[in-house]
Amino acid sequence: MSDINRQWQVAHAPQSEGMCLERSCFGHVDAAIPEPGEGEFLIRNTHFACEPLVHAFVRGVPGRIDPLPAGAVMQGHAGGVIVKSNHPDYAVGDRVHGNMDWADYAISTGEGLQRPPDGYDLPTGMITLGMTGLCAYIGMFDIGQPKPGDVVVVSAAAGGIGVIAGQIAKLAGAHVIGIAGGAEKCARLVSDVGYDVAIDYKNEDVTARLNELAPEGVNVFFDNVGGEVLDAVLVNIANWGRIVICGGISGYDHPGMGVHNIIIMAQRNVTMQGFWYSEHADRFDEGIARLGAWVKDGSIREVFDIAQGFEATPDAARGIFSGANMGKQLVRIAEEPQF
Repeated sequence: MSDINRQWQVAHAPQSEGMCLERSCFGHVDAAIPEPGEGEFLIRNTHFACEPLVHAFVRGVPGRIDPLPAGAVMQGHAGGVIVKSNHPDYAVGDRVHGNMDWADYAISTGEGLQRPPDGYDLPTGMITLGMTGLCAYIGMFDIGQPKPGDVVVVSAAAGGIGVIAGQIAKLAGAHVIGIAGGAEKCARLVSDVGYDVAIDYKNEDVTARLNELAPEGVNVFFDNVGGEVLDAVLVNIANWGRIVICGGISGYDHPGMGVHNIIIMAQRNVTMQGFWYSEHADRFDEGIARLGAWVKDGSIREVFDIAQGFEATPDAARGIFSGANMGKQLVRIAEEPQF
């Protein structure tokens, strides 16, 4: 085991508008490996999951998250293996994941952490059976409620949540249309993920294409983008349509971007509902069990975009805002230790 603990620290307070942190905010420092105290354990992290929440931890979210100050270790979704333990319920060799220091090594009491279910590797436990998969499951089933024959549209369909959300809608018997950026991503959504069709928002008129592909209207829209994409779907929403607000990445770096076709919701009896993942914990056990079964029987195909090496973290973390990834963006910073 190395005697150096590489850490990503907040180098300075963000200066730019929007959510995505400047590259210069990521400060790389070497520290000593901490020792676990009573009731604690030491985790050797092997993966970071790149999510907007990492940036939100630094910037802060009013009423939800206090911003991390300059010099603080960055926080985010990480997963790894316990290498030392003074905790009766956690043993050396256990895999765990959750919000932790973005560092080679992290100390925890276990609060807020999860173990991947038996039979699943750490990336699957972190992503498909973690927040990403559960956001897709809760949003699609509890709010979208697709029925056989419904037309379901998913924005940011090639992202981590979108890849899973579309497959869940297919399992419910829906006709599923993805919206993604670039011909290659759209082709992979159909060939690799099982979407019925995909619209390339960078090179196609989304409003016109939806009118062609869903002439009777869109019954369920699972939205990860907001802005112009949401406006385009609203023009094509069916009577009694359901809109699920999971994210709004188009507005994270353009906070002034608005939605202009809201009145259509009144004209067509449309409902729109958002959700905050952590406030639906009563749905986690069912979601994990069903998602896990679908992974095992091949009904859900996982798509990970894995950057290699600790130094790849800033670019990978920032790249999710420009759509650089296909599937969930991870960074593998180390191989799992063997015992």
